[in-house]
Amino acid sequence: HTLIIGGGPAGATLARDLSKNKINNILIEKNLCFDKPCGGGIKAHVFDEFDLPKELEIKKINSINLYSPNKKSTVDISASPLSIVLRKEFDSKLRDLAKKDGSELIEGRFITADYFKDHVVSTIKIKDNIIKIKSKYLVGADGVKSTVKKDVLKTSPNSILTNYTLVPNNNFDICEFYFGKKVSPNQYAWVFPHGKELSIGSVLQNDEAKKFFQKLKDEQTSQSKEKLKTKGYFIPVWQEETIFYKNQVFFVGDCAQQVLPFTYEGIYYAMKSAKILANAIIQEKPSLYEKEWK
Repeated sequence: HTLIIGGGPAGATLARDLSKNKINNILIEKNLCFDKPCGGGIKAHVFDEFDLPKELEIKKINSINLYSPNKKSTVDISASPLSIVLRKEFDSKLRDLAKKDGSELIEGRFITADYFKDHVVSTIKIKDNIIKIKSKYLVGADGVKSTVKKDVLKTSPNSILTNYTLVPNNNFDICEFYFGKKVSPNQYAWVFPHGKELSIGSVLQNDEAKKFFQKLKDEQTSQSKEKLKTKGYFIPVWQEETIFYKNQVFFVGDCAQQVLPFTYEGIYYAMKSAKILANAIIQEKPSLYEKEWK
């Protein structure tokens, strides 16, 4: 069978596809209540393409504002709109669907593994217990801070730290991106809906970027009586050449640096990559994964 580490969009989609094709699999997620603080933007057609309930869509976005230092441009994306989902609900539903189709779901943590020619023996911690799971394949779908990738390749995916604040606001129906040296050199700042809130964020690379981020926060929080905290999380950096497979281990999604956060393709790329990987495992042709993905 296949052991999948990470129950986000990539891991859960892979588990579901394998189960639909009668391939035994176990899905390990370290925190079933985790709410990933990302934008939750995904192509609107994902619900039909992946047979998901449309109720998961919180908002639909039909236009995007792009700001350079001297100009604003509004882009009409109504031909291919953006759906906003809440990751806690979305990821949970994906896992539930995988479980319904036959995947075994376990809340636990990957520790390490022993790698053999035709199988892997993984050490998993479940609460205070340590268990060993033998599988034909191991899949690292555990995100930008992948424990699996670190264990196999002795490295972690390239990433950058973003900072964000969530502001109560249910009347914002557009996504905004800000560019320029004074905003965030080589990166961007953003304001977009996050359920009944706004997510305001940036990569704070210098003092000017910090001032701009504070300005964005002040503009949106002037009416709020709450003292809002700034939090941080890591997003992957796109890597043209990445490792897809080694020692009976596959890498997928953020773990494989296969996503482009700015193009709101992150969740979709992760799920699409998982379907491609599922096909390679079903056909027992590991090399097919990289070939079809590229």
